Amino acid sequence: MHYEVVIVGAGPAGSTCAYYLAVHGVNVLLIDKENFPREKVCGDGIAPRAVRSLYKMGLQDRFDGHFNKFHSFLFAGAGKSVVYNPIPPTPRFPDHGYIIKRHDLDKILLDHARERGAEILENCEVKEPLVEGGRVVGVLAEREGGRLEITADVVVGADGARSTLGSSLNLISNDPRYIGVSIRQYFEGVEEIGDCLEVYPERVISPASGWIFPLGEGIANVGVGAMLYHIKQKNINLREYLDRFINDSSHASGKLKRAKPISPLKGAILRVGLGGSKIECPGLILIGDAASATNPVSGEGITYALETGEMAAEHILESRMSGRGYHHVPREDSFREKLISRYGNYFRKGWRCIRWGNRPMFMKPLLYVMSRSKERREYMVRALMYLRH
Repeated sequence: MHYEVVIVGAGPAGSTCAYYLAVHGVNVLLIDKENFPREKVCGDGIAPRAVRSLYKMGLQDRFDGHFNKFHSFLFAGAGKSVVYNPIPPTPRFPDHGYIIKRHDLDKILLDHARERGAEILENCEVKEPLVEGGRVVGVLAEREGGRLEITADVVVGADGARSTLGSSLNLISNDPRYIGVSIRQYFEGVEEIGDCLEVYPERVISPASGWIFPLGEGIANVGVGAMLYHIKQKNINLREYLDRFINDSSHASGKLKRAKPISPLKGAILRVGLGGSKIECPGLILIGDAASATNPVSGEGITYALETGEMAAEHILESRMSGRGYHHVPREDSFREKLISRYGNYFRKGWRCIRWGNRPMFMKPLLYVMSRSKERREYMVRALMYLRH
């Protein structure tokens, strides 16, 4: 089996990359170890920047009227002050987001890539990359008890924070400064929620942060997350912190105390700030979570999965159209340079904010100052959702 491009992992990053390649006539295979639809641990928040990417792919009709839409943002904790503001209008981004379970989102994206001509192979687990002469030339996989050898001109790893491809090629770093850990659970009977994405860096769970993302009809995705270095330094038990968030937090517990869980508690790791991955080697590029392309402040990864998927497709197509052939993709560090150019400055600032500023003595006066002015509130919302460019 030979393809121009093989993509491993059919989450938002992989399916987006497959969609853009297929639209341009590339012979692309998208592989995933699961059958879709399938559950994926996530906060389920689709920020306005991600909505722009979804609409650009022609998917607005599949979301409008089908999933809970939010138009406002709430940020509260470490004191009495609350930053609440509608998502400010910008020339480039919509004024709304969605809350969508990954069970639904990923299936929509996968089907969209399939409809545009990408070949899809589900229930197929990639075991390791094929390497010849120091270059990745394909993957070895297993499906229904059989072994598959699939070769390609370019391999794209969209296989998540624990990336099999990245780990096999020593591209993944386990530096705790760039690893986050989160847990989440669905609850029913959550009160006073609706048209708002809610984030809570509450004092009782500092330096962690909690969230309430409403899915509609009193059901919400509720969770807490923290950076791994904080977890190690303070011996944090996230299950205990979630219980504190639900029962003892100043701002959120009033909405959660009478709520009941309707799903198992599940957790995941995330790689942030481009610091947890080397991103590429000859013949292969990593995207999405595998590329450590997660916002270090918000923990939001879907935006950057969609965008890095599109960027990877453009990167591959540039070489295809150059006449030099796929053998030159990727030039060492060429794709990483593009990611750093787009996200590097923003991610560095965000990483510093979390590392040094995510503590009550800093957060309390910050939220007070921000809450006093509409202009400052809008600035904070744009900064947290990366809506400034």
